[in-house]
Amino acid sequence: MSTASAFTTGSLSWEEALREFLLHLKATRAPMTERFYRVQLRQLVRWAGENQIPFQGFGKRHLDRYLAHRSDMGSSLTTMRHDAVCMKAFMKWCARNELIERSLLADYEIRQAPAPARYMPTEENVRGLLTSIRDYWNPAKNSGVRFVGPAKRIFHRDRNHALILGLLDSACRIGEMLNLKVEDLQVSERMIYIRHSKGREPRALPISPEWTEALKVWIRVRERVMKEADPGSDEGWLFISETGAQIDDARFRKTIKSYIEWAELPNSITLHSLRRFSINRLAKTNLLAAQAIAGHKEAKTTLLYTKLDPDFVRDIHRNAGVLRSVTTAKDLVVRRKRLL
Repeated sequence: MSTASAFTTGSLSWEEALREFLLHLKATRAPMTERFYRVQLRQLVRWAGENQIPFQGFGKRHLDRYLAHRSDMGSSLTTMRHDAVCMKAFMKWCARNELIERSLLADYEIRQAPAPARYMPTEENVRGLLTSIRDYWNPAKNSGVRFVGPAKRIFHRDRNHALILGLLDSACRIGEMLNLKVEDLQVSERMIYIRHSKGREPRALPISPEWTEALKVWIRVRERVMKEADPGSDEGWLFISETGAQIDDARFRKTIKSYIEWAELPNSITLHSLRRFSINRLAKTNLLAAQAIAGHKEAKTTLLYTKLDPDFVRDIHRNAGVLRSVTTAKDLVVRRKRLL
């Protein structure tokens, strides 16, 4: 039976419905979002098939059974919450697009999972990562690259150094950074334009003098590489692979992981933790500005990235001087004398 006839007869299979939903996500959401839903839902669809549960009849008790199964398999409360969120969103989309008459999970209450501890890199961690990128490609410090040509070493060193500086300076997501094109960079104005974002809202961001200098160095390397490429092959990506193509985000994550392991830095350092580090610094200066730079629709999302360390709170407390504004040293001395 074709998919079109299945829509009209109401006999759409799990696989067909999931394929339509993932196609929608691929067309409208970031690749990582589509990948997240695909991983979570394919496991559920497989379980439903093994237990002969029809797509149109999947309801609350079936989701309860699946979550209990996941718990027995050792899944965490956070993972189980993700399962429920994905399934509820999937069924809601199917109902909205008339793949089913209505979602039987519309009023399903999803259990709240404990918030996981969010790792926040220290300044020392971040400096160590930036240093490791440059040292990794230095044959005097890393014998493993002795036989790598100078041009290749310079390419990866300057590109990755500029890219990580950009993530820190702009608090961008890695996908946003890799989707930048040369035309999005305005060096003279010290601005960069994010046209492809998770929230689908473009934004213009200021860039620091430090990142500007690193970009100038990288642009010269990029120009040299593209001169040797086939005419017309330059698609305009700001950060490119050795062949001039767009960088794959999964491959770049592995590259950064190799730097971290080589420099013996904490394994908890990730590209997203660098975004958290930047947003945290920005939010402690101005929450609304941090929200705008991060591309968050609501300030409460920005607050999730914020961690107020004791030293920062102490400085704020001292600078605010609550008691200093309502008391004087003379008042305190007089009161002490009266007590004596």
